[in-house]
Amino acid sequence: MLRHEIKKDILVVYLEGRLDVSVANEVEEGLAELIDNGDHKKVVLNMDGIEYMSSSGFRACISTLRKLNAKEGALKMCNIKPAVKRIFDVIELTSLFDIYSSEEEAISSF
Repeated sequence: MLRHEIKKDILVVYLEGRLDVSVANEVEEGLAELIDNGDHKKVVLNMDGIEYMSSSGFRACISTLRKLNAKEGALKMCNIKPAVKRIFDVIELTSLFDIYSSEEEAISSF
């Protein structure tokens, strides 16, 4: 189960460890379940605990973004470690996601 909190009607999900092929499907399904069961349209992914992210991890994030876009919702990301942020930059995904340096900034951006 994904650790999460509701803050100001925003679903904040805390991701940890390695977001790679071994856990990406589970994370993607868990996020979809949280969004659908709570009928959430505003989601913040707090990436502070993510040490590594593979293409499978990016796929899970993109899938979550698409799901929220289809519901006229929004996905924000925050606290991305520099090593993971470099991967976002290299594969040119920074323009696809709204990325903030802190959880507070991400929440207040809604």
